[in-house]
Amino acid sequence: MRTKALWIIGLAVVIVLAVTKHVFTVYTFVDVVAAVLAIVLHEVSHGWAALYYGDRTAAENGRLSLNPIKHIDPFGTLILPALLLLLHLTPIGYAKPVPVNPARMRDRRRAELVVSMAGPFTNLVLSILAGVVFRVFLFSNSYAGSGPLLTGGTSFASLVGLFLVYFGLVNVMLFVFNMLPVPPLDGSAWLRRLVGDQRWFAIERSMRIVIPLLLFVVFFFPGVLSAVISPILNLWISIFVPATAVI
Repeated sequence: MRTKALWIIGLAVVIVLAVTKHVFTVYTFVDVVAAVLAIVLHEVSHGWAALYYGDRTAAENGRLSLNPIKHIDPFGTLILPALLLLLHLTPIGYAKPVPVNPARMRDRRRAELVVSMAGPFTNLVLSILAGVVFRVFLFSNSYAGSGPLLTGGTSFASLVGLFLVYFGLVNVMLFVFNMLPVPPLDGSAWLRRLVGDQRWFAIERSMRIVIPLLLFVVFFFPGVLSAVISPILNLWISIFVPATAVI
């Protein structure tokens, strides 16, 4: 109970600071909704893949729901992204990992890899779908005489366009980030398959510092993160967002 109270107090402080500093706007709200949806779908896909191979752990824990409350990690889903927004940095975050039990899976070796890859590849597919839907939406709106879609206004068309673009971008970021072969990220599953279990345990121990180091870089050297992510985001934009969509 005490821990829960501390989380609530910490989150309340962040929200108050964000509101007083005018960080949260209608655009921020749209971005947050897109990011939370992408993270939730990432986690749920792990659970569905595990269920396909016979593991009902996620289902039994209520983690196949699209209700974001079921998946929220107080720090990773709420406080960390809010703090990054306060610092005018790219908001990143994570949800509670969906529980899986490999011992309950059939064809365990293949199942573990498929379950791990289900999350990032769901994000990749969602990113592509968002881009395609945006192009369809673009042609049915902007080129129908209403002008550029991403105008910075608060019309329904502009907000939907913003949602689709940000949803596509956050999904491609989640795909790339989670495919890194660093435990506990999903990409570590293919590295484990490549090197074998015996060598993997030694590698896993030596790589425990990587995630804390990445968070340190995000907070104190944001330019490094931007230099890595920007080419990926620019590629997605160049494919799906024509210049005529933006004022």
